[in-house]
Amino acid sequence: MNRLLHLIFLSSLLLTLLPFSAAAGKDSAVAPISLEEAILLALEKNPDIKVARNEERIARNNVHAGNAGLLPKIDLVSKAVYIENPGSATPAGAESTTSTAQLQATYTLFNGFGNIYTFRKLKSVGEIGTLQARNAIEQIVIDVSKAFYDLANAQEQLRVAGDAVEISAERLRRAKLRSEYGQANTQEVLSSMVDANNDSVGWLQARLQKENAERALNLLLGRPSATAGAVVTDVTFLPVMELDSLRAAALNAGAEYLIARTAVEQSRFELLQARSGFFPRIDLQGGYGLSRTASGFDVGLNDTEPGLSASLTLSYNLFDGFQTAIKTENARLALLNRSILLLKASDIVEKKTADTYHAYMNSREILRFKESNIESAELNFRRTKELYVLGQATGTTFREAQLNLVDARKSIASARYEAKMLELQLMRLAGTLLVNGVR
Repeated sequence: MNRLLHLIFLSSLLLTLLPFSAAAGKDSAVAPISLEEAILLALEKNPDIKVARNEERIARNNVHAGNAGLLPKIDLVSKAVYIENPGSATPAGAESTTSTAQLQATYTLFNGFGNIYTFRKLKSVGEIGTLQARNAIEQIVIDVSKAFYDLANAQEQLRVAGDAVEISAERLRRAKLRSEYGQANTQEVLSSMVDANNDSVGWLQARLQKENAERALNLLLGRPSATAGAVVTDVTFLPVMELDSLRAAALNAGAEYLIARTAVEQSRFELLQARSGFFPRIDLQGGYGLSRTASGFDVGLNDTEPGLSASLTLSYNLFDGFQTAIKTENARLALLNRSILLLKASDIVEKKTADTYHAYMNSREILRFKESNIESAELNFRRTKELYVLGQATGTTFREAQLNLVDARKSIASARYEAKMLELQLMRLAGTLLVNGVR
C-alpha cells in the first residue's frame, strides 16, 4: 500500500511537469542563434581571443628597422672633461677643460650584416606571432563550436525526453481508465507509473544538462552565465576534400605546421646573426654643436661658434672569451633541433589528418545507418501503439518500442553533431576554418 501511495504521489508530480516538458527545447523569448553568429560573437567578445590578438600586435610591433639597428641613433650630448697633467712642462697646460654640447648621430655601417639578419629574424618572429594568434583563435572557434553543438544536442535530448514524458503520461492515463473499467489490472497501472516516473527523472536530468551546456557556451561567448537562449539545431555538411588534398593543404596552410616551418627560418637568421660577430665593425659618428677647450678648470661655452664633427671607427674583436664561438655553436644546434621538430611536425600533421578524415567518413556512414534505423523505430512504435490502444499489445511491448524510439532519436542527434565537429577539425587542419572576412 505504501508503495502504491508513493507511486501515486510521483505520478502527480509527473502531471505537474507536463506543461514544462511540452515546452522542452523551445525558447520563445530569444531567437535561436546560428553557429556563424556564435563564432562572430566569440571573435568580438571572447577574452582569450582579445589576448591572442594583442600578442599578435606585440609581435608585429617588434618588426621594425629601428629595432634591428638599421636606423641611425641621434642623441643630444653635453659634457665637460677636466684633465690634469702634472708632468707637463708648461704651467698653463697642466690643466684643461673641454666643454661640448652637440646633436650627435651614430650609425653602424657594417657589423657582418648582423643588423640585416636581426631584421629578418624579427620578421620571422612576427610571422610566428601571427600564426600563433591564428592557432589560438582557431582553437577557441573549435571550443565554441563544440559548446554550440553540445547545447544543440542537449536541446534535442531535452525535446526527446519531453516527448517520452508525454507518451508515458498518455499510457498511464489509458491504463487508469482501463483499470476503472476492469480492462487492466493493478500491475499494469503500477508498471505505467514506474515508467512514467523514470521518464520524468530523465527529463529533469536532460534539463540540467541543457542548462549546463548553455552556461558553458555563454562563457565562451563572453556573455553573462545566466543569459538564456537557444541555438539552431539544423546541421549542413560541406564538401570535404580527398585525403591527399587534405594532406597537401595541411602542410601548406595549417597553422601548427607553418609555425614549425617558420621557426626553422628564424633559427637560420639567428645562426647568421651569431656568425656576424666574427666580422669587423664600422661605425660612423657625426655631430653638430658647440665645443670649447680652456686652460684650467673652466666649464662653459662662451665665445664659441657651432661646427660640424665626424668620425669613422673601425673595430675588430680579437678575443671575447669565446662568446661569439659559443653563440654560433648554440645557434647551429638550435637550427638542427628545429629542423628535426619540423620533420616530426610533418609526420604528426599527416597522421592527424588521416585519423580525422577516416573518423569523419566513418561517422557519416554511422549517421546514415542511424537515419535508416530511426525510420524503422518510428514505424515500429506507431504500429505497436495502435495495437496497444486496441488491447492487442502488452504494456511491456509498448514500452520496449518506446525506448527503442527514444534511443534512436537521441543517438542520431549525437551522431550528427559528432560528424559536424570532425568536419570542422578537418577544416582547421586544411587552414580553412577561419574563412575570409571572419577574422
